[in-house]
Amino acid sequence: MTRKPARGLALLATGALVALSAAPATAAAPVAQADATALTLTVASTPSDSGSFSSTHDGDKESTSGSNAPALSAATGQSFAQAGTLAQDARTRVEQRLGYAEACAGLAGDGATVVGVGEGGCLTPGQNVRLNAATVDLSGLRFVEAEFLAGFDQQLQDALAPVLDELLPALSDGLEQALTGLGDLGVFLDAGVIQSQCTAGPGTSAGSAQIVDAAAYVEVDGTRVDLVALPVNPAPNTHVVTDLGAVTQEVLDAVRTQLETAIDGALGPLTGVVDGAEVLAEALGQVGEGLAPLEDNVIDILLNEQVQVADDEIEVTALNLSVLPAAQEFDVDLLRAEIGQSHCGPTGRVGDPAEPEATPDPPAPVPTSVPAGVETAAADGGMGAAGNLSLAALLALAGAAGVASWRRSLRG
Repeated sequence: MTRKPARGLALLATGALVALSAAPATAAAPVAQADATALTLTVASTPSDSGSFSSTHDGDKESTSGSNAPALSAATGQSFAQAGTLAQDARTRVEQRLGYAEACAGLAGDGATVVGVGEGGCLTPGQNVRLNAATVDLSGLRFVEAEFLAGFDQQLQDALAPVLDELLPALSDGLEQALTGLGDLGVFLDAGVIQSQCTAGPGTSAGSAQIVDAAAYVEVDGTRVDLVALPVNPAPNTHVVTDLGAVTQEVLDAVRTQLETAIDGALGPLTGVVDGAEVLAEALGQVGEGLAPLEDNVIDILLNEQVQVADDEIEVTALNLSVLPAAQEFDVDLLRAEIGQSHCGPTGRVGDPAEPEATPDPPAPVPTSVPAGVETAAADGGMGAAGNLSLAALLALAGAAGVASWRRSLRG
């Protein structure tokens, strides 16, 4: 009479095992990942880049995507760089069950050699590359009559008033000739190599940048005016302060030459009333005020920009250049350039779960015997002693005794 309950327990245990075996397996999380982008440009709020190359390792094998040999033409719709060599590479690996990541990215001139990640960088120098950071249009500068007179005392204002209509056109013609001769001011970067690299492993990450033979400069009337020489191995998050005051002085010197010629004929009627040098100084003062935004904050350059996302994850950008809003007064197309973006991490250990598992409840004790019948209901309306056996205990008992009972029933 006890064989049927034993058979039922055995079938219940078998069903539970089948259900457990059919549960879906959790996909393994990557134990290492890295990616790199050589060049990202935003021109007039329109982004463009060279694409990215990425690598991930799941503990068994490395998988990659994207191109690690991008063409400069991939960053379309831009005049930032017309010739040069881009490089971006990433690698992940597992050693002693630990995940590691490496990446490098950068820009160099023609003739540069591209090397694989892990060689201390992606590029070795060739020819220097010239990068067009900004163009400053000075054609909007004008002399304002009210401001011009404000620079003199009342006596000089009264003396200049009758002939101002003749003087200002002469000054304006001289200024126009000077600015036409200067053309648009070009703000440039010149470099052999601009690149970054990073590494990451369990609990650690690091990054660096190399900027070889690099400088920022402006061309004024065909003359190169150096703003700053960039450091070879800049410290993390180094801001470069450019000397655009030198550019302002170059512009003023060129304007002075033109105005002296223009004023020579225009000041004839003013002889004995006002000194030509005072007029010239006031005119140059107005031009200087117009150039003030150029001196203050046309461009901002950040070197070796590092963002520590976590202990085992870091982002590094070799050079981050921004044309600031003040340049809008000169009709400059706002530009943002990020050269050499490397990203390493996060990393982990092979076999570590993606999330900590909940601590299982301790197993219920297995009874040494099971009564054949069921006791009367308890006073509280619950089951009796035999009925208090948990499902876990029944399954465990079925695994040990139910199968044996089923075999005995076959022999009976």
